[in-house]
Amino acid sequence: MDRIEYLAKIWKKYPAMPAGAIVAGRIYNLVREDGALELTLQRDSLTHKVKFDNAPEFSEFLDFGDIVAVLSEKELILLAPQTTSLPRRFYDKELFIKWNNYLDHVRGFFKFNNFVSLRTPGLVVCPGTEPALDVFATELKVGSRREKLYLPTSPELHLKKALALGADKIYEITPCFRNGEVTERHQPEFLMLEWYRAYDTLAAIKKDAIDLVTYLSKSLRVPGPRQVISYTVAELFKIYCGFNLTPQTSAAELKALAEKLNVDVRSAESIDDYFFLIFMDKIESQLPPEDLIFVEKYPPYQAALARLTEDGWGDRFEFYWKGLELANAFHELNDPSVQRLRSQEDLQKKAEMHKEAVPLDEEFFASLDAGMPPSGGIALGVERLFMCLYDVKSISELRLFPQG
Repeated sequence: MDRIEYLAKIWKKYPAMPAGAIVAGRIYNLVREDGALELTLQRDSLTHKVKFDNAPEFSEFLDFGDIVAVLSEKELILLAPQTTSLPRRFYDKELFIKWNNYLDHVRGFFKFNNFVSLRTPGLVVCPGTEPALDVFATELKVGSRREKLYLPTSPELHLKKALALGADKIYEITPCFRNGEVTERHQPEFLMLEWYRAYDTLAAIKKDAIDLVTYLSKSLRVPGPRQVISYTVAELFKIYCGFNLTPQTSAAELKALAEKLNVDVRSAESIDDYFFLIFMDKIESQLPPEDLIFVEKYPPYQAALARLTEDGWGDRFEFYWKGLELANAFHELNDPSVQRLRSQEDLQKKAEMHKEAVPLDEEFFASLDAGMPPSGGIALGVERLFMCLYDVKSISELRLFPQG
């Protein structure tokens, strides 16, 4: 019987679990040597090693991911082959139990601190205007009505509408979608945690962030950060680049600095690009991974949806741990005219970068006109924080069916 005949026979009908099987599971590792066969089988969160001094009949056709049952020291049968339509991945039950427990504790933290969980739309008029982000678009069809809608890159705009409606301490854990990037740190679909405090400051949001990480590390019994350190962006440029960054620093000055530091900025087209490339190359990569590091007071062109401080810096922070940017926080801008101007600037940057144009959310601006209270808010990558707590190397490990 050749391989094709054999596979046709066993694929026609998968055998049932035989009575008296010694062990059954999915092949996690497979070693063939000098006529012997050693299998590592995974079942639930347990692994079993099985060795055959003489490889059983047809075992040369076994592959990673196949499900087998071992009947004796000489015999095994194939219960279900790994199909070619699915990636060769394994269900890590122990990891997903940790993931579920982690999500429960995150929600418990906010419940204990009297935040209200909200649910915002998964189809939106405006997915967000951040220039660097690529978006997913779709079309709503209701009778003769046709409307272009988007998957949200963040729930931010709708949560701010909720603040304008009278909400005060709110949070949401929700899927977000960003096109164009698949890496160890990025998936097109991921979970975002955002929370907001009306009539409160960025300092309160920072305390929340520190308290959340501390609470999770203790309650989940995993190592937390060595220490918490805060720097301004200007301090980091001084430490790692020997440069005095000010709110007035020009694109030409940053370009000259990049050339001095041998940073490749050939792809740069704007002052944002020069800043980002220098920060990534010379600063972010040097931050001590053991520490929870807050980076505060960004240049005004990096203010995004944050207010400006009296001395001209964007009143926002990001924080890092174990080499990952975990969150981005703002002393929220609530001036409708300034917000519209910045959004229009974002759209102009998108056009210059040849990215898809998106409409503005006029309901959001109406909410600002009606009065959004002074607030602090933050967006945190849920998978990334889990990766730091449990030393998971790739975000795809937290997805049974990742992209890419």
